[in-house]
Amino acid sequence: MAQATTRNYYKILGVTQKTNKADIKKKYRELAKQYHPDTNSGSKAAEDKFKIISEAYEILSNAKKRKAYDRERASRKRSPRRPKSQPNWNAPPGGFGRETGGNRQGFEEPFAQEPESIDPDMPTSGFDLQFMADVPLPIVALGGTIPYTYEKYVHCEECEGTGTSGGDECPECQGKQLIVRSVTLDVKIPPGVADQHTLAILKEGGAGRNGGPPGVLFLKICTQPHPKFKRVKNDIIQEVTISSKLAEEGGPLEVETLNATTTIQVEEATLVGEELRVPGEGAAISWGKKRGDLIIKFNISELFY
Repeated sequence: MAQATTRNYYKILGVTQKTNKADIKKKYRELAKQYHPDTNSGSKAAEDKFKIISEAYEILSNAKKRKAYDRERASRKRSPRRPKSQPNWNAPPGGFGRETGGNRQGFEEPFAQEPESIDPDMPTSGFDLQFMADVPLPIVALGGTIPYTYEKYVHCEECEGTGTSGGDECPECQGKQLIVRSVTLDVKIPPGVADQHTLAILKEGGAGRNGGPPGVLFLKICTQPHPKFKRVKNDIIQEVTISSKLAEEGGPLEVETLNATTTIQVEEATLVGEELRVPGEGAAISWGKKRGDLIIKFNISELFY
């Protein structure tokens, strides 16, 4: 099937990828009768046309050969491009949707959005997705990996993304090649990333059609409130309550940091609201090469002895 890589058998027979086997046979008979050498004696053009029609029918009338042809045709597509008009995927009025436990907001049907002028056989890029991800403060400050679950369009498993099954329209995706599935992705959070920063994760958006590339997943980082720590730029603020005795006499005190514990020295005659700076225990700077400081703000309680 050498020429299958260059010829569009569907166009040759005047059918589409969704046309069933019976209609393909009907169309072939019409064309074969029109271009058969017996009815076009001496016409080299008609003879060549008849050969091409027969070649197309041989492939498209055989379920196995048609499936292989559809798969090869999808993989050889080049110069993919997006439709001129795209929906704002998963975006409520605020601009970003939020995935929580696999539930989605504003998930739009892309097939209804494409202009009618778009060639259904043309490679089409997958749609970009926009979501917000709630990330714990320590991971935002120091970096790490979080599992993120969201829904997107993927290639139909039933028809392997061709839109046809056994020569007929795929019942699973209804010929659209794509279906919605929930996926979980391990997302790497850069150390020291700013709150509300948007990560662009290539090839993790919606799947493309007809060999087109997948879209981009955009994740806006939303820092989860922490019960003890507050981030101010690259510094981490922590309020610590000490006894009046320790405040008066001073001494060592073990405190929590973002990822461990450390011992600080409380000075004598410490007052309410005074601060102690612990260098290098804050959020990452310059993508982890340096760190800000941990700032301890003291409260004093008469109940602690």
